[in-house]
Amino acid sequence: MIFTNASTTTSWWICIFLCAGFFVNPDQTSAQFSRNADSLFAKGEWQDAALEYERRIYSGGDAVERTHALLGKAECLKQSGDYVGAFKTIARVPYSEISDSLMVISRFQAALVSYLDRDFNQAHSELLQMTFFAKDSMLYRETLFLNVLVLNEQRKWSEAKLIAQKMVLWSVAPLAIKDSLLQIVNTTYNELNYPKLKDKDKAIKWATFLPGSGHIYAGYTGEGIMNLTLQVASLGFIGYHIYISHFVSAFTIGSGMFQHFYFGGINRVQFLVDKRNYINNRKFNDPVKDMVVGIQMFLYK
Repeated sequence: MIFTNASTTTSWWICIFLCAGFFVNPDQTSAQFSRNADSLFAKGEWQDAALEYERRIYSGGDAVERTHALLGKAECLKQSGDYVGAFKTIARVPYSEISDSLMVISRFQAALVSYLDRDFNQAHSELLQMTFFAKDSMLYRETLFLNVLVLNEQRKWSEAKLIAQKMVLWSVAPLAIKDSLLQIVNTTYNELNYPKLKDKDKAIKWATFLPGSGHIYAGYTGEGIMNLTLQVASLGFIGYHIYISHFVSAFTIGSGMFQHFYFGGINRVQFLVDKRNYINNRKFNDPVKDMVVGIQMFLYK
């Protein structure tokens, strides 16, 4: 179940802006690319530029030139919102034939588009491969912030805290500034501040044996009372029609109503738990995301 809000969407575009400097600008490698693709890219004509980069990829060149062209096409697709297409394009990068620095850029871009597509497991996988294969950790220190954001979305806040600390410690900032930023990170990632998540299995059990209680557990008391009331009313309908000897109505209409509200209530509880957990995550993750992005821009501007 996916829920979105304006804050999340805004932060994605902040992320794109922040990562622009970590993309190989086609203007800086114009000797390697077709000038037509560079010109279209500079004008923001993403679709046409992507086609020109693809043409450049198939026209030959060494692994470095092909990688730059692939990154150029991926950037066009990313800017146009086609994150899946961008990821598939970066997946064609010949990693075994390029330098560590270019590998880091490519893996980072793959992780970024996966993050923007909300495929956090894939984003995490790309970042893990980047750190595993890069011989020098200084090559990817500017990418650590994305790792923090991904881990936050995976609800791995203790791991995110460690990476956020590395992001500060590996910078070239003065010691006093590092100490101040570390204090902010440690305070933010205090376990007491972590989102309180609801257990879906527990909510289902409550809803199964005590109608309405699962809704209340998920934080929706009004819905819980309403669900309980409807189920009691259904049972009352069945009892009344049995009392007046309308057995067919009791066991068709009444039974159907009760099953609808009973099983519908259980299904509704699962949705409400997901919704509540999403809201609780956003209350923590969104402000933390702004903090992490702010630290990144301050340390690695």
